[in-house]
Amino acid sequence: MNFEILKKYWIKAKKSLGQNFLIDENILDTIASTLDIAEKNVLEIWPWYWALTEKLLELKPKSLHLVELDKEMIEILEKRKENWELNVVSVDFQIFNKDVLKFEPKFEDEEYYVIANIPYYITSPILQKFLYKIENKPEKMLILMQKDVGDKILQGQNIKNKKNKSSVLSLFIAKKAYVNEIIKVSANCFVPAPKVESSALLFETHDNYRETDDLKFLEFIKVWFQEPRKKLVNNLSKWWYEKSNLLKIFDDLWFKEDIRGEDLSIDEWVEVYRKCL
Repeated sequence: MNFEILKKYWIKAKKSLGQNFLIDENILDTIASTLDIAEKNVLEIWPWYWALTEKLLELKPKSLHLVELDKEMIEILEKRKENWELNVVSVDFQIFNKDVLKFEPKFEDEEYYVIANIPYYITSPILQKFLYKIENKPEKMLILMQKDVGDKILQGQNIKNKKNKSSVLSLFIAKKAYVNEIIKVSANCFVPAPKVESSALLFETHDNYRETDDLKFLEFIKVWFQEPRKKLVNNLSKWWYEKSNLLKIFDDLWFKEDIRGEDLSIDEWVEVYRKCL
């Protein structure tokens, strides 16, 4: 079916926009059905040739807003609507031809979900935007991304597993959201096939650390991750605090003197930060 759509409308991926079209029906069904979107507000980012959009509409959301940068793709959407391939009746259906990084969600103070199959080069900017930069943050986000980036994010969710290590990226995410992997996606599920494997991650936003300043906290952890192989106490004493004071803080938190920053969870990093204020 998806190959037929690509052929019917002469759709070709644009390398300049990082387009890789997800065509696997099973993966599309899984992504569409992961969130219960019936009577919910949904923002779909970069819907491209509208295969996922079609499946989302079938689940009868309250509203479905699309943000698409490619004007040619929007023209194809209009043709698909004219041909009754997309049923937008009884749905608040809106299309915004904008750069998503400059777009503000139009749901005012209402809860909404984000679903995105995005070019991998803007994964971090999109996460930063929706977790940190906008006022009305989504309740949940389902984002298809490069698998090795997803793996790094997931490691920060379960740092007690000794194989896992935290990073600036994983802590940056963990401060704002719980994350789970929904499904791994082979490169063969796309046209054209990307050079990497993918995974769909579910982000459930929280505000557990609202009393900890975002920018100051991120600046604090970046100090250590400049030299991640060093012991935390040596790194922070070099850049930030007296070693004797840090050792007292470590003792209060039951940390070993030789602990490294990559071994700390988001809770532990926040505790260190607060005690260092």
